[in-house]
Amino acid sequence: MATCRRGIEMCAGIVAVLTTVGCLDPNPDFHEPTLPTASDSLGASSTAANPTDASPTSQGTIGPLTTESDGSGGVTTTTSDTLTTSDTLTTTTGSPVGCGDGMVEPPEECDDGPKNSDIASCTSQCKVAFCGDGLVNADAMPNEEYCDDKNDDPADGCVACFVPHVCEEIMAFGPLDLPSGLYMLDPEGIGEFVPAYCDMDLDGGGWTRVERSPLVDPIGHALYVDFEVNYTDPENDRYRMPRAAMTSVVKHSSEIWIDCGGSDHLWADPATALFLGEDDPGNCYKTAAVHYKEARLGPLQIDDVDLCTGFNGVNDGECPGAWRIDETEQMNCGLTMMPWNNEPYTFDADIFAVDPQIKDETKHQCHQDGAVRAILLR
Repeated sequence: MATCRRGIEMCAGIVAVLTTVGCLDPNPDFHEPTLPTASDSLGASSTAANPTDASPTSQGTIGPLTTESDGSGGVTTTTSDTLTTSDTLTTTTGSPVGCGDGMVEPPEECDDGPKNSDIASCTSQCKVAFCGDGLVNADAMPNEEYCDDKNDDPADGCVACFVPHVCEEIMAFGPLDLPSGLYMLDPEGIGEFVPAYCDMDLDGGGWTRVERSPLVDPIGHALYVDFEVNYTDPENDRYRMPRAAMTSVVKHSSEIWIDCGGSDHLWADPATALFLGEDDPGNCYKTAAVHYKEARLGPLQIDDVDLCTGFNGVNDGECPGAWRIDETEQMNCGLTMMPWNNEPYTFDADIFAVDPQIKDETKHQCHQDGAVRAILLR
């Protein structure tokens, strides 16, 4: 008969103390004991099974068991190796164990300790923040993130983690070769998104439409007047941004484009000229010199020229026309009455106004049937 003993032996690994059983002779009532649970400092645990049944992918492993007899009736079971756990333990929040301790250890990508945040460059999960991760990183460099909708759609109001105020910003942050059409903007920067028409083809693109006014039913107000029309329907023939939105677009722009769908056009700068005349709103004949990079009328084009321009329209008190150029008014600004290549062309017609007192439909497209004037900024 084998000699038995009772006792506890400390080994290099975990010492498992088992209840006293009989001798080591086969015993049909004996069951291999369950080994103790190994717990880390954060409460994550792993339980080892019978080593003969351990799988290579087990999260907890333990070395081979050994037994010794001391002749006193007890059995001490020990292991030859230290208990180990897998490389990837997580807390109940899903972050890796140790995330937040300021030490970068796999699988962490970063660890800024208490500065970890879902609005910082190192997230609460110890991941390096990036545009497209669904988190808004205010510390992003070189471009601060203002939004993150986890998609590449440049028309939805968040393009490359930037909220566009004007169409030119969509071109700056979006992909190449964007088409003209409707895009969501936050013109005032207050989190209120509205659709806007962006012309991505005109002179390189990036133009934001602020008004459309048809000859048959003109808006007829000076552009400085706060007169909102169909703000959420920028493809409507009658459309105008409210003054607050238009002011913001002016702030982000440097030039103005006016046309009626054909070759006749005005290309002016600076964009702040859009609100000229507001210092004297009751004066129908208030005019000012506006600088035009280009002014085209029929076969004639003049570049880099100042033209005396009128601002008040028919609905501002039966005024001659909102944003008009009248040859006879040029002298109000001390300019020549024959700006078009030094010869009379339309004389006293209110050209480029779609609410004119005097029309010239034979020489000017904005005065022809079906004309719709558009005003864009970039």
